[in-house]
Amino acid sequence: MARHPTINDVARAAGVSVGTVSNVLNGKGRHRDTTRARVRRAAASLHYRPNALIRSLQTGKTNTVGVFTWRVHTEYLGDWRNVSLDLLRGISEGLSRSARDVLLYARHPHEGGVDPAYFLDGRVDAVILAPGGLSADGLAQLAATGLPIVTLYQAGVPDAVASVRIDNASGIRAAVSHLVELGHSRIAFVSPGYNDDFRERRQAYLDAMAEHGLAPSQDWEPFGVMEREIDVVGAIERMMHLPELPTALICGNDGVATEAVRLLGDRGIEVPGDMSVCGFDDSEAARSADLTSVYQPAEDVGATAARFVEALLDGAKGHECRAVLPVRLMTRNSTGAPREQRGV
Repeated sequence: MARHPTINDVARAAGVSVGTVSNVLNGKGRHRDTTRARVRRAAASLHYRPNALIRSLQTGKTNTVGVFTWRVHTEYLGDWRNVSLDLLRGISEGLSRSARDVLLYARHPHEGGVDPAYFLDGRVDAVILAPGGLSADGLAQLAATGLPIVTLYQAGVPDAVASVRIDNASGIRAAVSHLVELGHSRIAFVSPGYNDDFRERRQAYLDAMAEHGLAPSQDWEPFGVMEREIDVVGAIERMMHLPELPTALICGNDGVATEAVRLLGDRGIEVPGDMSVCGFDDSEAARSADLTSVYQPAEDVGATAARFVEALLDGAKGHECRAVLPVRLMTRNSTGAPREQRGV
């Protein structure tokens, strides 16, 4: 195995002391220009890099940001692959501008129960947290330690914590208005409810329906409070036995929406002929399925989080670093006028 060059090797090559090498490479001390140039040439020729662990022990900084996000895998119905990858791309590109590294922590939202001390072992200078890991109390405990924190897609965070969210309400209002303009009045909402985004989307649906003078059927109520995305299978099965079906579904995310389209098709219900379907996130799955969906700028969410990390590390306060990013409805061929409206 090849031996990595050490600071002693650089000192010998440059003909100076180890202390001089350390000072020059760390921008400390007063040295002649010729000495500094000789040290840097020696370090470059040897491909020498300071030991990151030793440097972090000396400075108390790791130059690394922890990112806690959803596990990226293929079988998860929620289709967070697209969102997670775009989110990570925005974070990594944003942090790379300041030459920071990323340490990825990944768990499923339902695993939860993460101890705040999980992030306090000295491996990172700050953390970016997607929802699902820390409880509200756990987040408050972590914030109290002074560790710079940026939360993603979470409401009601402590003052010391920065946050980046999306405008769920305007997206759902746009979806409801789109369906109403097409002639729909029997519009149901189908979603899990385990995080702030889903709860905000559900409340926005209820508010938007009321604004249009519409009241969701009580028979549809259970479909809006699923525990997990996969529960959409049972929800659609139960919906098939109702005396009156909705003519449109708004789904909490694209994973639920694409599964709903598949299940409806299996039961002979045409989309959008018999029932219109709208998703949320505008994932790759939505675009492939020609699904109307609310686009959320996941990459911009990540880039904004990276910018807030830098601001926090420079001394900004959490409440000074807050953003709610806009969304927009992308209309495609999964939504259309209801059959009775078309006189079919």
